[in-house]
Amino acid sequence: MGYGQVMGLIVLPQAFRNMVPLLLTQTIILFQDTSLVYVIGLADFFGSAQKVGERDGRLVELLLFAGAIYFVICSALSYLVKRLQEQKVTA
Repeated sequence: MGYGQVMGLIVLPQAFRNMVPLLLTQTIILFQDTSLVYVIGLADFFGSAQKVGERDGRLVELLLFAGAIYFVICSALSYLVKRLQEQKVTA
């Protein structure tokens, strides 16, 4: 096997399989904890929900909806990381 085949068929798939759970975990941490992401992303997300809610007279419902979406995103990413780590252990 040549260098390209070894890298493409053996080394990179193993490295990617080991790397993905850690990268997703770091993404979740960044999404939840970094003040810059929090200020830009979450405040913008909830700010948009607040503007639409004030416009339509349904502020509480839209803020609850925005919170639920945030929860679903974080939960889905956490579940994905858990599944990938379980596959890593069994592989």
